Order: sequence, then C-alpha cells, then structure tokens
Amino acid sequence: MVEDLRTWPEPAPNWPEAKQTWAWRWSFHVYFFTALYCLVIARGLFMLLTKGKVFLRSKNHRLVMNSLLLFFGILRLVFFTWDPYGSSPTHTKAELVASIITFGIGTACLTSSFSFLLLIVLESTRISLAPSKLQSRSFLTGVCAVNALYIITSDLIVAHFHNAKVMILICQIAFALWGILVAFGYALAALRLWRNLRASRQASQFDRDLATEGKKFVRLIKLLCLASICGAVLFSTIVFSAVGETSVYDESEFVNIWPWLAIQSLLRGCEILMCLLIFIIALRSNTSSRTNNNNNTVDTMNIKSTQSRR
Repeated sequence: MVEDLRTWPEPAPNWPEAKQTWAWRWSFHVYFFTALYCLVIARGLFMLLTKGKVFLRSKNHRLVMNSLLLFFGILRLVFFTWDPYGSSPTHTKAELVASIITFGIGTACLTSSFSFLLLIVLESTRISLAPSKLQSRSFLTGVCAVNALYIITSDLIVAHFHNAKVMILICQIAFALWGILVAFGYALAALRLWRNLRASRQASQFDRDLATEGKKFVRLIKLLCLASICGAVLFSTIVFSAVGETSVYDESEFVNIWPWLAIQSLLRGCEILMCLLIFIIALRSNTSSRTNNNNNTVDTMNIKSTQSRR
C-alpha cells in the first residue's frame, strides 16, 4: 500500500482502515453518486438525440454545453466504477495515473459547460460582461482545450517526476480561480437582469402579460444566483483542498478520513447540483439565435413601460 501511495504526491486516506471505519457510508457514497452521474448521462444523451441536429444546424452553444456535460458524466461514471479515488489495492501506477487524469478532465468538462451556459444566458439576454473576443465560443473553447491539455501534461510529468508537483498546485489554483470568475459572472448577470427589470416593475402591476414575463425573469435571476453560489462553494472548496491537508506539499502520508469523506461528498454534491442548474437554466433561457431574431423580453418590457407612462 505504501508503494501505491508514493506513486502520487497528494496524501490520501489509509484505504483499508478508512473503508473499515466508514463501513456502509463508503459504499453509499460511491453507489449514490454513481447513480446520479448515470442520470446526468441519460439527460445529456436525451438532449443530444432529440435536439442535436437543431443545435448543429443553428451552431447553437447548447450543443457544446450538452456534449461537455455528457462527457463529464461518462468520465465520472468510469472513475467511480473503475477505481474510485484510487482506492483499489491492486491498481498499478499507470492505472492510478489514468484514473487521476480521468477525474481531472471530467472536472474541466463540467466547468466548461458551466462557462458555456453563462455565455448562452448573456447572449439571450443581451448582456455584456466582457469584451466580445472574451465573451465568445472560440475563447471558451480555447480555455477548455488548454485546461484539458495542461491537466494531461502535468499529471503525466508529476507521475514520473514528483519534484514537478508544483504543476499540480498551479493547475488546481488556476482552474479554481477561473471557476470562481465564472461564478462571479453569474452573480453579475443576475444583478444586471434585476436592474433591467426595475424600470418595468411599476408598469407590470397593470399589465398581466408584463407581470407574467417579469415573474419568469425573476425565477431566472434566482437560478442564476443559486448557480453563482454553487460555483463559488465548489471552486472555493477546490482551493481549500489544494492548499490544505490534501495539498501536494503536505508531508503527511495519510489524511484524516472523516474530513476527507465530508469534503469529497460536498464536492460531488456541488457537481450534481451544478449539472441540475445547468439543465434548468438552459431550459429557461432563450437561445442566442432566437434572441437575434426577436426582441429581448426585458427590452420589450422596458418599451411597454415607457409607452404606458406616455
């Protein structure tokens, strides 16, 4: 077991002792989240099979977003059914490294899908938070590709040269900071939407159609706020883990098993919640192509509000 632990610089639980102490809780953690990731896969497949051709013809961001979510679910399913957290006592060094790379790329896919959803929301509501070159599919695709490439490269290098473990820390911190920035973008988008709605709230009291549209946007704003909180918790916890007890620079051979299980359960729970929010927000937001061909609801409400005042 010591040889297995030394194949990777990050501390891990003493697996035989941990599994015995956790008892049924370990099996519940593994099988419960495995089932939830299967649901993510099923939802992703359903969207691509039913709407994939439409997304492809219209060059819709939802095609990339759902593909990334599907890939995330598949990678997490492989990770949990093959060798969850590298806990198998019989895995080889190559299998452990492959499991770690699988996990890292899966997290990158989820974060990229989270980023593409923000782009969909911004384009469908005509909100600009950054220069057009940064608020584009090509930029997000580049970030996703660079992130995945760095994960693979750094993990392979560190697997053979533990002295290069700073690459893992840089990857974790940079990745988490990007996620926190995206989460902040959700909060800022919600704030902008709320400000746009303020001008029409008075008129909506006397117009049933405006009131209905206003309620829809209020629900969307609440979902964006929840997505921002979920993202902030997820990526802040990743930072905490990167500099805490599971840091590559921690000299301990083993971690405390109960805090470790609690943190991993929190991270997996945030991942599932983020997937759920992505599905729900995508349903409630208009596609960019439809927005370009029709007046934005918030703009329409503001126009009606102005007309009513006249």
